[in-house]
Amino acid sequence: MNVLLVNFTDAGGGAAIAAYRLARALNERGVKATLGVVEKQSAAPFVVEIPLLYGAQFKRYKKRAKELMRKFFEKYCPLAVRLFAFRTTNNILHSTNFTSLIDVNWINNFDCDVVNLHWIAGDMLSIKDIAKITKPIVWTMHDSWPCCGAEHYQNILENDTRWRDGYYSHNKPATTKGPDICRKVWKQKKKYLIGKNIVFVAPSNWEHDVLKSSSLFHHCTCHVIPNVIDHAVFFPCDKKLIRDLLEIPKGKRVLGFGAAENLDDLRNRKGSYYLLDALQKLHDAERYFLVVFGPASGTFTERIQLPYFASGYVASPELLSLLYNACDVFICPSLIENLPTTCLEAVCCGVPVVAFNVGGTADIIEHKKNGYLAEPYDTDDLANGIEYCITHKGALSKQCIEKAHRDFDTDSTVKKMIQVLYDAD
Repeated sequence: MNVLLVNFTDAGGGAAIAAYRLARALNERGVKATLGVVEKQSAAPFVVEIPLLYGAQFKRYKKRAKELMRKFFEKYCPLAVRLFAFRTTNNILHSTNFTSLIDVNWINNFDCDVVNLHWIAGDMLSIKDIAKITKPIVWTMHDSWPCCGAEHYQNILENDTRWRDGYYSHNKPATTKGPDICRKVWKQKKKYLIGKNIVFVAPSNWEHDVLKSSSLFHHCTCHVIPNVIDHAVFFPCDKKLIRDLLEIPKGKRVLGFGAAENLDDLRNRKGSYYLLDALQKLHDAERYFLVVFGPASGTFTERIQLPYFASGYVASPELLSLLYNACDVFICPSLIENLPTTCLEAVCCGVPVVAFNVGGTADIIEHKKNGYLAEPYDTDDLANGIEYCITHKGALSKQCIEKAHRDFDTDSTVKKMIQVLYDAD
């Protein structure tokens, strides 16, 4: 069997990492898998760049110009934005996919038996062109965009249920202003995709339940299969040696996280505001040291009161594994997640995770067994979780490793995916 996986890129984000790891694992197990992308960043031979449509590059420049124009008007002509632009309190990414960057005929002519869609937003493939795919489709949901309107996650802070009830004029949130982009995208999906035979794969039980409750695809088959994790890279290592390399002072309680930006935005999906607030509530703060995955913003360095090490952008999985292993606890304060890659990688390294009990995090974290699930957006409980995991880190770490091999075994995960692909063929 030949499989074509389709994702915007092959590195740099959770969906890209998941698609890349799955393609590699399929090839290692005798299934010929090709990952087709718009932007290739790796040297892997099974990754190919899909040719862009004529004029696609111009469309990308035009889109960027519109974004710059919007920022200009927001700064200098805010009244025009309030009157005519789409505005929502849900600041999570929105994608319309009214046009395509790639030619759907390339997919149809490719030598494959099944097409496995992954993250195709950013106008990679239009909704209308998805309907034109002639091969069987298995669609892996890395967020809720397939069954929502334009938004990639529901407006959870305002209990918006349009994804479930349908996007109509009467249930448009009062905080959504201007053209109803979400309704327009939802109508496109309803028109072109609702009759299409699509099999879905949800990495988490939560995402499965979202799809099965949606107005668009509640009738479709949806399998729960977690993302592939590379246990040969993410496994427990000698903490003392790594901390010596990073020059972390001895005797410190080391916390890891990767959201040191947008500290004043209560609606930022990665939850940096809640993280900072929780850190300020820790007892004996002088005993803590922070490992920041990725760059730390200037605002963060000005306001944080604890010593820290910021890694900057890390592309190497091996280096990421070392950073996880330097930590006693990893913190994921996200407002919503599907199956967060960072939490899964941390658990595989034997590092307990503290996170809000939202989305699919409960598939990875079992409360007070291999981590701590805090009440959503309660920073007191988030701080309690950090201190609980520090106190019980030895027992929790053992449970992390058992959980990783029991529920996220690579062979088991790939076998399930292969069966779904065969059944769809």
